[in-house]
Amino acid sequence: MFVLKCKMIIGDYKMETVTAVKIKKSIHSFVDTALITLPASSRLKTSTTNVPESVPTPARFQEGNKVEIWLGYDQEDALHLEFTGFVRRVNAATPCVIECEGYSWQLGRKNVHWSTGKKPEKLKDLLAKLVSGTDITLSSSIPDMDVQQISEGDISGKAALDWLKKNLYLTVYFSGKELYAGLAYLNEENNEKVGYQIGWNLVKDDELKFRKAEDIKLLVRMVSFNTRNRATKAEAGDSNGVVNTIFAQHNLTEAELKKMAEKNVKDLRYDGYEGKITGFLAPFALPGYGAVLKDPNYKEREGTYLIESTEVNFGNGGGRRLCELGRKISK
Repeated sequence: MFVLKCKMIIGDYKMETVTAVKIKKSIHSFVDTALITLPASSRLKTSTTNVPESVPTPARFQEGNKVEIWLGYDQEDALHLEFTGFVRRVNAATPCVIECEGYSWQLGRKNVHWSTGKKPEKLKDLLAKLVSGTDITLSSSIPDMDVQQISEGDISGKAALDWLKKNLYLTVYFSGKELYAGLAYLNEENNEKVGYQIGWNLVKDDELKFRKAEDIKLLVRMVSFNTRNRATKAEAGDSNGVVNTIFAQHNLTEAELKKMAEKNVKDLRYDGYEGKITGFLAPFALPGYGAVLKDPNYKEREGTYLIESTEVNFGNGGGRRLCELGRKISK
């Protein structure tokens, strides 16, 4: 029998029991969140004594305390780090609820001069200035692209990330303390993989829907920006279909974008699933992973799907991981 285990580190305190935990992450958001629910009085260990003591919970925590949430089962070799970030707010009610935010919290408290000079700057260089003085690291997958015509002046670091999303249509998200900004889909076939089988290690699969390729009507719109942040566009697919806008690397021609749009139409038209699945805490999975979905009753529906978001719930009712599936990566 598997027994749930947890370890919470908040500031100088450690605890191995909580009332409930909820963690949300997505490749479409750079703000990871967690809610930790504790009783009004908890037995906490300090890093110095390692001896539990009963204390009023809200009085021991404050905004800015570093947070680590480790979850798993007693029969696993180790717990998994599900969340790392900071305390955003302590609600001193009964029970006590601690609101936490990922490493975007550090950028929300930092102002930057978000402007470029007459010459374009590399995206990596802009982001390096943005995260300077924080604990944030940059992903090695950030594209080598030029950015110019930024004239926002002094804004918060989170506002700068919003600018990248709204003006350059980049995908921006954190994986722990590592920041990624760039194209939405990069080499998904090389992503970390986790296995799910319908009727075996899924608690719930009724939000999973099967779709046939011939029933899908879609219009793929490819967009590429030049060095002046002006867009070049091309389309392929059904004029009356659901619009799927994909932003490609910079400085591509209309002809190049047309070929990419046609390829994406083929990739997005497939026999397979879409929707959400709910499993246990194991297997461990994060947004950006590939979910290898097996269906013993319908082999033709099997495939690997991009996990776009996760919601982890932990408490007296057990441990659950809800995964929202995106495009099919491979058969």
